[in-house]
Amino acid sequence: MRVATRAKAASRRAKFSVRLAGIGLTSAVALGLAAGPASAQPGPPSGEGVQPIECAPGNPACPDGNPTFADLEEYGFGDFPCLGGPIRIENPQEGDQAGPVTITNIDPDNTFDFTVDEDFAVIGVIVKGGPNANVYDYRPNGIQEDTNLHAPVNPNNNTFYGLSYIDFCYVPDGNNT
Repeated sequence: MRVATRAKAASRRAKFSVRLAGIGLTSAVALGLAAGPASAQPGPPSGEGVQPIECAPGNPACPDGNPTFADLEEYGFGDFPCLGGPIRIENPQEGDQAGPVTITNIDPDNTFDFTVDEDFAVIGVIVKGGPNANVYDYRPNGIQEDTNLHAPVNPNNNTFYGLSYIDFCYVPDGNNT
């Protein structure tokens, strides 16, 4: 009888050891996933309340980190009929102007403001920074100014990525015709 009791005890210890090892392995995998690299986020809305959409590899709504307005149409965003094509400001600085658009402010935290001449309206802005970009969609009516636009949030330091370039899509402002 003692042999059977010892065998049962040994069997229970073996099962317990296997379960304990399984729990340890599951915990290690969970911690490894949680400690893996974080992904960027689009960040808060602009001053006018427009929530950016982050374009990043793996995002089915906008999978390319370097989108153009033509790409956005392909991704299902609809048409951006930019007058004369979109304009780009590379390495933007406060006071930069391209076509009817002027960068009016760039803060040290990498947010910026813009205005557009009164005969035009901006219907879309792509802000490239880091490996991804944020898209601000002002359709259908467009807007003549906005504040606090930014690139996506860098997950390594929770600040906005630096500004690489800004693309503007503008149209004639229907309110001034």
